[in-house]
Amino acid sequence: MPRESCASGKDAEGGPEVRSVARAVKILDQFTLDHPDWGLTELSDRTGLSKSTTHRLLATLERAELVEYDRAAGRYRLGLKAFRLGSVVAKSMELVRQADPLLRALAEQTAESTFLVVAEGNQALCLRRFDGDHQVRVLVLEPGRHSAFNCGAAQRVLLAHLPDDRWEEVVTRHVVRMTQYSLVAREELERDRREIRERGYAVGWEDVALHACALGSPVRDVTGQVVASVSISGIVQRFSAERLPLLIRKIMELGDVLSRRLGYQPGTAGS
Repeated sequence: MPRESCASGKDAEGGPEVRSVARAVKILDQFTLDHPDWGLTELSDRTGLSKSTTHRLLATLERAELVEYDRAAGRYRLGLKAFRLGSVVAKSMELVRQADPLLRALAEQTAESTFLVVAEGNQALCLRRFDGDHQVRVLVLEPGRHSAFNCGAAQRVLLAHLPDDRWEEVVTRHVVRMTQYSLVAREELERDRREIRERGYAVGWEDVALHACALGSPVRDVTGQVVASVSISGIVQRFSAERLPLLIRKIMELGDVLSRRLGYQPGTAGS
């Protein structure tokens, strides 16, 4: 990997301060839920920056409380200021602001877990999660974590409403099998897409984790485009034949209410 690369174009011509900011952002971008901590050498290798430059930038980020250094382990992780900034962004997003009270209320009513999920690239990204009072919870889907489009009710709702070219890309190259019940064959996903669009919701039976069930519903914006999905999840024993119709109605109502709060009107182009 080339060393000391930096942003091109106008930013690259903005002087050393701009280049330093671009490099610092590149370092921060490496911290994810799947890889929350890094060593100095690892970050240098990942970013293509020299060790000295990486160390200098990390020291600056540490002073700003954007990263923390665990001296015992010799590893860096995001600091409390990064958490506070992320919280501000999440709270300020209109989608999240409107969704939070609805998701929290449904989790309290049903004692299950509720989620808000969006598409990001070729994966789904969980934005919000609220847990009800039931002691047994499914811990696969967490805020900030990406997951495959073909596994999970919320994820499959998003997949079903992707444009044709993106759907082809995902189905061809980005499906995964998480359990023996995951939908991975093209024929299965084509049928699933039709069914979700026709009935307005998705059901996930043990396709993410064994003994777990989920229901998902689309969220539309003012243009009628699906911009997110909401879901409710729990153990299969609590999604019985007697209770399932109620939970389906609840998650569809949540998706409809949230869509209306975002300006959607039934019959809008794109719906």
